[in-house]
Amino acid sequence: MKRLLALLAFGAAASGAEVGADPVAVFSDWARAEGATTTGIAVLEGGTATHQHNADSAFDLASNSKAITALCVLALVDDGALSWDMTLTDALGQAAPPATLAELVTHSAGIGRDSTQLRMGFWLNETEPRHAHVTDIVLNRSRQGGTRGEFAYTNENYALLGRIIEVTTGTSYEASCRRRVLDPAAATGTLSPRFGAFAAWGGWRMTMADHAALLWHWFGPEGRVGRDPLALPHIARAEGSYYGLGMNYEAADDGFRMSHAGALAIPFGPKTGAFAVVYPFGAVAAMAYDVPVADPARFHALSDRLESVLRAR
Repeated sequence: MKRLLALLAFGAAASGAEVGADPVAVFSDWARAEGATTTGIAVLEGGTATHQHNADSAFDLASNSKAITALCVLALVDDGALSWDMTLTDALGQAAPPATLAELVTHSAGIGRDSTQLRMGFWLNETEPRHAHVTDIVLNRSRQGGTRGEFAYTNENYALLGRIIEVTTGTSYEASCRRRVLDPAAATGTLSPRFGAFAAWGGWRMTMADHAALLWHWFGPEGRVGRDPLALPHIARAEGSYYGLGMNYEAADDGFRMSHAGALAIPFGPKTGAFAVVYPFGAVAAMAYDVPVADPARFHALSDRLESVLRAR
């Protein structure tokens, strides 16, 4: 009942005037309604930090790690080491399902069902990514459960991309992505001591200040992805809605609102969540909390309210 009342209060606040409202307070109210006790948020406007709370404490990104993997593959494509139409067989150097890197990054490769869901609890506190293990599971499967060309979100797609990064660069996934994705954005981060085995699909850990800086660099209005997201691999999900490089794109009058949420809920184990949104008018909000939130409507409500507040400034 208390959580319901808190959610109703958040919704009521969202309908009021937003002039002078504080984005940190908006997020804090939302997180409290979801049951969170530990949170962090960093807001950038025009690339400059304007609002923050606990922004220099490290949090697990969960599935928001996928954007880092997608950006690392993008960098390798830009360098000529890979191409978006390269097949999984060519990228791995061994027989594999008929899928391309563009299909993997947009969750449309027909891979599945997701073997990671039942295994992640057994991989807690491991320091080595499980990319090779998941790749072996996929390649040895008698048939895939998905349909090529249709969107089906699965961690296996990004585990495969993680393995491709390792094979292509000859170095660790973490080192390769740090050099190609984090360093250009002047951001720091590491694989999580709890979730490092999930690396490419859910294993990164960093401060919200660093995560916001990374998002601004790559997905901001002048970023490699942000300046023309539909020029890169994407798949339509609904009218004006797409999934691209580890992010959801929602068409707006002045561009695209790009966002993604992550949640990890290990049975009898740790729970965590993260949400990030990049607005077309030059604002970024990176958020993390200690509860797993999975309802898309809850994130839409938060994103809409934050947009209202930031546009009113």
